Amino acid sequence: MTTATARTCLSDSWTRCSTNYNLDPSERWETQVLSQPELRFVSGRTQRLIQSALPEMQRLHTLVDPLDFTVMLADPTGIVLSRHTQRSNLSGCRRWRFQAGAVWNEANAGTNAIGTCLREERPVMVVHDQHWRLCFRKLTGMAVPVYNSIGELAGAIDISSFVAENVLPAAALLMDALQTTARRVEEKLFHDRFRKDMILTLGPSTSSSAMLVALDRDGHIRGATHASRRHMNWPEGELAGLPALLPLLDSQEEPNFRRAEAQVIRSALGTVGGNVSAAARLLGVSRATLHRKIRALGLDH
Repeated sequence: MTTATARTCLSDSWTRCSTNYNLDPSERWETQVLSQPELRFVSGRTQRLIQSALPEMQRLHTLVDPLDFTVMLADPTGIVLSRHTQRSNLSGCRRWRFQAGAVWNEANAGTNAIGTCLREERPVMVVHDQHWRLCFRKLTGMAVPVYNSIGELAGAIDISSFVAENVLPAAALLMDALQTTARRVEEKLFHDRFRKDMILTLGPSTSSSAMLVALDRDGHIRGATHASRRHMNWPEGELAGLPALLPLLDSQEEPNFRRAEAQVIRSALGTVGGNVSAAARLLGVSRATLHRKIRALGLDH
């Protein structure tokens, strides 16, 4: 996100706080925290997301823990589903409601990383006095959207701190780590759902979503990630009824999925002028794997 885009995002959020939500910035924040039965119900509906995100959140926490950040996963309504923090921060997390069941939507909490990220559906960083509520002006938060296997917004992954001072020098690295985490969660959900299909990479990843598509043996589209849908102008949800992504020939000697794969590889090589290393990066595979596929498909002649 560019500096200008970030400023516009926060400015729009402040406008919503003032005009849409009628929030008084000096008013004491009454945090809504779900009861245990309510949290169990919400967690039950998002169990697949929570399970897929768990190892990635642990990995992210090892990276940001030295900077005193707590890692949180929220659902699309801003309810925190899971949290990872160091033991010494537990009392502070309770005070600031960095905890499972806390509701951090923008309409309730004002401008904040989780709520504004979900409202804008893009990466957000909110530092100190960029928060709408005066009581949050010691907080630093960064969040990115995470998507499910059918391209829908599944929630947000957030890192927040109540003690961090100047994180701006590390902001780009922290945002990159967040986006990588979100993509890995999305990829796990996607591969689990379409494990029996051929999964191809359409191009480089964008923000927190990877450009993946799943094809059946005939080259018809079975699924696509959020980034792929935006790139191809496909809708969210199921993709039944779309035509085959790749033109297929009528020859009976070769299985259709091999022809589809061959055409994708030819297209990638053509895009990068025949450079195998660049084509491998474009397709999201190793150079050795691409060489092996080229030989197996007879494309090296």
